[in-house]
Amino acid sequence: MAVTQGEARSREKLKGFVRSEITRLFRSVLDYAEVAVDGEERYGKLRSKILKVSNDAIREVDKELDLRYKVTYVPPAEEIIIINQKK
Repeated sequence: MAVTQGEARSREKLKGFVRSEITRLFRSVLDYAEVAVDGEERYGKLRSKILKVSNDAIREVDKELDLRYKVTYVPPAEEIIIINQKK
């Protein structure tokens, strides 16, 4: 699929956003797991599995976006607020 430079930038922007959200999610899961799991060895094994699944999810999202999607970033519109002051 031919991709324009603008679409490529938009896709990379979306990938970055998805990566940061997945990363934030698995960091939270790891924080909860650290509290919930007794023993360093058990926590270490669980942590390893959580990180593997999370990184696999990021790679799968990247691959899916590259293969099947055209992405266009639409920046938020600027709002202009006018304040009238009485003198």
